Amino acid sequence: MIRGKLISSQRYIDNKKVADRAMRFKRFIVSVYPIVLRGQQYTILMDGHHNYAAASLAGVAPDYRPISKKVMKIISGMSEREREGLFINNVTDSNYYYVETGEVVEELLLPDTSVKFQAHAGNQWIFGG
Repeated sequence: MIRGKLISSQRYIDNKKVADRAMRFKRFIVSVYPIVLRGQQYTILMDGHHNYAAASLAGVAPDYRPISKKVMKIISGMSEREREGLFINNVTDSNYYYVETGEVVEELLLPDTSVKFQAHAGNQWIFGG
């Protein structure tokens, strides 16, 4: 399920949530998406950042799952090139970083200007396309 290095663009973590989950949960489900960006294989931690941190705190491996069918349906209608541009250009609250080290992924700092800006809301494309 994990191909290449695990990366994310979400750094925000509520430490109280993490501690609570580490004590209560037995399974820590996280959603990931393997993708090649600028010629490098990565796996993006898409959902479950608190679960990932809680698993680490509990000393167990997270339960990696593929992204939801809804998200897969949205991105499967794009070409590989459009998908790459979408992921490079749309970050959450930080630049992409390696989840294990926190180090910024330098190769993904600059935007991808070769594709149109796209946004998806309410099950339809609202820009680009």
